[in-house]
Amino acid sequence: MGKVARSFIPYGGCRKEAGFLLAELQISVAILALVVALFGDFYRLLHGWQRMFLDMQINDAARYMGSVLEKDLCYEGRYIILSEDYRGRPKLVCQTGHAGKTYTYTWESKSFYKSTKTTGTSGKNPLFVPDVYVVDWQVAKIDERFLKMNFVLEKQGRRRIFERVYHCFNGVIAYE
Repeated sequence: MGKVARSFIPYGGCRKEAGFLLAELQISVAILALVVALFGDFYRLLHGWQRMFLDMQINDAARYMGSVLEKDLCYEGRYIILSEDYRGRPKLVCQTGHAGKTYTYTWESKSFYKSTKTTGTSGKNPLFVPDVYVVDWQVAKIDERFLKMNFVLEKQGRRRIFERVYHCFNGVIAYE
């Protein structure tokens, strides 16, 4: 009966045999190496997912800014004026044919703003996604109807450069 009870205890009778301690040590080291490898891959995978998620948020912010600019400049703009503000930063004024609306785009303190003026009202709205900073914004006239825009977006140390060319179908581009 004593031998039957011993056979149900794992490694119970084997510990006294020669070389068992070495086998137990090798198995422990192999399990430890497996856990370290899995943890290292998990950390790399997690870091990769975080970078990919930040890039997706930056791309969404660029798509939002680009779509609003495209709608206003390409389809609604009748007369687009490129100038600079008092600090030397680019300023873009877009006059539309709808009820005398004028849009003014400015870049201030890592943020992009759209000011709207009509005959009776005016307002200034942010044209960026929170936590995604506009680090740089440049505007240049390519042709009478083409406008080139560069902007750099940043979130938590990830930085992406976007370059867009807008074809102003209904408007004319001029320097002030």
